[in-house]
Amino acid sequence: MSTNPNITAGSLDEVFPLPGRSRPRPSPEAVAALAACRKAKSAAYSASVETAGMPGRPTVTAARGEVQFVVHPRTLADWSRWKQTLGVTDVRGDSTGTAMVVRLTYAGVRARLVGYGVPALYAGQAAAKGGARA
Repeated sequence: MSTNPNITAGSLDEVFPLPGRSRPRPSPEAVAALAACRKAKSAAYSASVETAGMPGRPTVTAARGEVQFVVHPRTLADWSRWKQTLGVTDVRGDSTGTAMVVRLTYAGVRARLVGYGVPALYAGQAAAKGGARA
């Protein structure tokens, strides 16, 4: 109870509204982001089941409305199999030095395929071709 005689029990409710009484409505952007996150989580679960037998110790996660596939292929054939299975159309990708990152859409959700060791596999292939010409 307040020690101020001018504040009555009824006016405390006006000063400190009950939780949730004046909660703002979520913005349309927040609602859309939540829906994207839920869709990505569902797609990640489906993908983890679907890709369980694939080579390269796959890890499938969802964050910020995006599905991420992290793989460790042992050969370029394994890497090609991953790209084919996920329907990758942009074969360029971005090399980070130790990994190749390819952006794609999986089950209607933004996704990326991260292949650790893939740049080294490509470098080994290039070296083998270069050695055969000499």
